[in-house]
Amino acid sequence: MTGPLKSIRSTATVAMWLMGLAGAAVLALLVNLAVKRRRTEYGVLLAMGEKKWKLIGQQALEIVAVAVIAMGVSSLFAPELTQRAGQALLGEEASAAERKIGSWKPPAPGSTGIDQGLDPNDRPVENADPIDEITVALDPADLATLGGVGLAIGLLATAVPAASVLRLSPRTILTKGK
Repeated sequence: MTGPLKSIRSTATVAMWLMGLAGAAVLALLVNLAVKRRRTEYGVLLAMGEKKWKLIGQQALEIVAVAVIAMGVSSLFAPELTQRAGQALLGEEASAAERKIGSWKPPAPGSTGIDQGLDPNDRPVENADPIDEITVALDPADLATLGGVGLAIGLLATAVPAASVLRLSPRTILTKGK
């Protein structure tokens, strides 16, 4: 069962990276929209003498507050969801392994089986206990790493659009409108 477990690990890793990239793209677009919608607000605050770094800090603080809440909620639900997903993947891999074991036939007498694509040493292990249960654990260190990466993506997604709006003067922001 080590082969199927490695397959589950690689599938989960690819899925994690794809979800992370998609989440980062969605977050960047949402923050970009939020900053652009608040363009007039930024112009008024800058005209009143507010510092640019305070406006960017406010936007970043809002992102951090939402990220902390999201991480808290996800840490409550993630263990159960990942356990179910891991169990489902393991069940599929176990049934595929059982089908492979059921269809295995030794090579014909006098043949090594190599010419037929068979490995004579790759026979099923007799009386082996199948792995039918997996335990998924969420480490606090992994959660901290995930939270750090999420915060970094959120802050970067905040800084880029905010810097593009705040590089303009208050007069330009207010006269050009949207």
